[in-house]
Amino acid sequence: MSETAQTIIKAALRSIGAIATGETPTSDELADGLEAMRFMLRSWSAHNIRTYFTTTETVALTGATSYTWGSGGTITTARPVQIRGAYTSDNIVEVVDEAKYRWLVVANHAGPVEYLWYQPQYPLGYLYPWPLDSSTLYVQTLKELTDPTLITSTIAFPTEYDDAIKWNLAVRMAPEYGKEAGQTIMSLAASTLHALETLNFSMKIPEARADVIAMPSTYNIEAG
Repeated sequence: MSETAQTIIKAALRSIGAIATGETPTSDELADGLEAMRFMLRSWSAHNIRTYFTTTETVALTGATSYTWGSGGTITTARPVQIRGAYTSDNIVEVVDEAKYRWLVVANHAGPVEYLWYQPQYPLGYLYPWPLDSSTLYVQTLKELTDPTLITSTIAFPTEYDDAIKWNLAVRMAPEYGKEAGQTIMSLAASTLHALETLNFSMKIPEARADVIAMPSTYNIEAG
């Protein structure tokens, strides 16, 4: 399962001996960890290492054939890279490819929305529900994290990110605590980051759970 930011920061601090096993980081330590994580993700982004998160969004259907998604679109939140799943209050909606969607439209089926095709064009994506309906649709999306401040939102990293963030965060934070990131930690940081780069290159992003990462301005970080 995907871990919350608090858990990853705690694991990074523990791995360099900044806190003991079972010890809870202070609010200041968590704040430092959050800042370091933001700086690290910003650095990854500058090196074109894509960082993704999952979230569930509500889409109010109006009976239209399609909906544009992105800044200036019908749905104004950030354009998803991929749709992972969808549902209504009545049923699970199947995410299909273009070929199946075209076949369904020809069939001219009526009733509540049962299928969804997403075309991730740029700068706007296109969402095609079928049958046409005016219900509320809940869509589980995969999005690219381009601004590390979004860490404060209700998001979760795909599970494959946990190790890379933990070990690389440990390397980054070690000097601040007068600690030395040993060879094992350095090796794990390098290997997990390489695995992440390979994963992103292939775009085979794993399934992720939409956990809560809640980080108020006081940095009293609550686990999801």
